[in-house]
Amino acid sequence: MLLDALERADENTDGTSDWDAAARRAVVRAHHFFLSTHPWWFLEVTPPGVFLTVAPITNRTVTIAAAGESVAATLSSSVTPSLVDYKIKATGEDWSARITAHTSGTDALTLDAAPETKAAGTACTIFKDEYDLIATVGMLVDGLWTGNGDFIALKSEDYLRTTYPDPPDSGWPPECFTRITKRRIRLSQYPDAVHRIEYPYTEIQADPSGAGALVIDQNFRWVLSDGGLYFLHLFKSDKRAEAAKALFEQGIGQAMVYHHRLKMGLTGHGQEPNRGPY
Repeated sequence: MLLDALERADENTDGTSDWDAAARRAVVRAHHFFLSTHPWWFLEVTPPGVFLTVAPITNRTVTIAAAGESVAATLSSSVTPSLVDYKIKATGEDWSARITAHTSGTDALTLDAAPETKAAGTACTIFKDEYDLIATVGMLVDGLWTGNGDFIALKSEDYLRTTYPDPPDSGWPPECFTRITKRRIRLSQYPDAVHRIEYPYTEIQADPSGAGALVIDQNFRWVLSDGGLYFLHLFKSDKRAEAAKALFEQGIGQAMVYHHRLKMGLTGHGQEPNRGPY
């Protein structure tokens, strides 16, 4: 790809071109752009990612002696494992607090903020509605899948915040979820028990360096070459950039058609598969 881009840009390909370093950056830029346009078949990881939800804890009571930020709370008895990143809601209240500190096997908690005190013996629910995905996750292919094949749709954070109550209700399966950070998701309802969830995903790839194999299939590496040429022309303020851009975009479109055929077959007679547990 690098040599092809240099040659088509009328530059030396023997390492002596003044634009050699820029051409390498151009290929990297094209690589980033290409891989971010679609959940490509060559990026999807198998087996899919998986995590287990946790059951809510309802057999403890809580004491909150002082209101404010970063406040101490005490449970009626110890809990294992650590409750960090769980949330706690006093029965009958319209607010919940995130548990920011807790040592497994103890009853002492630190809450991010509590607007009021709670007397000893106050009933509560300790729940978890946020979970972390695998560290290398890129894009999600579709959404989440429960162990019995229910689909949980991915929605925007604004949609989840404006459509569902906070604190959330309990329910299974959740109606939807959102990505609140690159790795962390939030469910619209917190799980009522331990459940298995799978998520097809694409993996973030290292920048092309020439030292390792490209993840892009051989029959579409020319698209990366066209993209590298486009960005190199941009760097050089070359008026041929628009023509190279058209080739790059056309190649991405052809790759999308191929992706659909690879998933559905050449005849196109099949229906879109209903993805379920791996």
